[in-house]
Amino acid sequence: MKYQAVVFVSTLLWNYAFSDTCVTPFGVTSNCTSIYDCGELLKVFEQTPLSSDVVSFLRQSQCGFEGSTPRVCCGPLPVRKQQVVTQKPTTSRPVITKRVDPVFPEDAYPAPQDTCGVDTDNNNIYGGTVTDLDEYGWLTLLGYLTSTQNISYKCGGTLINQRTVLTAAHCLTGAALKKVGALVTVRLGEYDIQTEIDCLAGACADPPQEIAIQGAYPHSGYDDRNRNKRDDIGLVRLARRAKYTFYVQPICLPSNALIEPPADVFVAGWGRTLESISSPIKLKQVLPIFNKEECSQKFSKLNAELTDKQFCAGGLSNKGTCKGDSGGPIMRKRPEGVWEIVGIVSFGNGCGKAGWPGVYTAVAQYSDWIQSTMQQINV
Repeated sequence: MKYQAVVFVSTLLWNYAFSDTCVTPFGVTSNCTSIYDCGELLKVFEQTPLSSDVVSFLRQSQCGFEGSTPRVCCGPLPVRKQQVVTQKPTTSRPVITKRVDPVFPEDAYPAPQDTCGVDTDNNNIYGGTVTDLDEYGWLTLLGYLTSTQNISYKCGGTLINQRTVLTAAHCLTGAALKKVGALVTVRLGEYDIQTEIDCLAGACADPPQEIAIQGAYPHSGYDDRNRNKRDDIGLVRLARRAKYTFYVQPICLPSNALIEPPADVFVAGWGRTLESISSPIKLKQVLPIFNKEECSQKFSKLNAELTDKQFCAGGLSNKGTCKGDSGGPIMRKRPEGVWEIVGIVSFGNGCGKAGWPGVYTAVAQYSDWIQSTMQQINV
């Protein structure tokens, strides 16, 4: 597998020692440095799949943060042991039940404010880039039926109630889909696409939920020929209701429309797009909001005139700004501790280029469309 974007695990306390010297898990004195400056630990991302032993070693190697970037006690990795892994190929043909659930009135509305955006991982600390098993339970993978009759997961989405997934319109329609195949299924509660049962640090998650789609509804204003990807938003109606668990939860819709610098947002997913694949493991990354005027000027040079229903974030070179899925969420945490989706991953100019942020659909600008469409399709 090609060299992946840097990933890392963060589970330590905020008051972790931030000294320049440290002791590696092998008991050797070393330097506490940015993960990006430690070539020895970066080599871990040439290993696939990542074993639980390697993930545990990375956890033990952490020695603080530089802003949102993890610092590690730099040193060699342990010798990789031969490991028998139950493979779950990304192009496997999962069992998809064709049963369609009856209509429930509550599925015409987003999840209630008292049940959405719940962070089941109360010990999570911002800054790492490998998620825990139960982080961001609203992340979904969209599965497409290929010409070889296999399922390929090429886009992401976000669960907003038991029957509805919010995603990008370009994941539901357009020329690119003709190369990929028809959208047929949604996977929820996934962590590592390589394994049937996902385990981390002695804990194992429930099996993912694989649910057929009943319908896909891109915004009528979206046109794949527009370079600015205007109205890049859509909904997917599930044939069956998702079962809420510790690993499957809905996210809240945004409480207000203001997303301005200086502010940070979070992107998470597997780095999947219609053209490429980044990681088998669910990732996360902190991104700064990018000045909209400056962003608009940049993309106008590419003949992409941004609208007031889009915003920009990222623009940091080689800092893992491509960990989100195409169609996946940009999120922020409210002061009361619940998560809301503020954006949808839409497009950019390459990945990880310094000074070039990504462009995201502003979800708050489409609240009325989301509400009305959910009511129309709940029949």
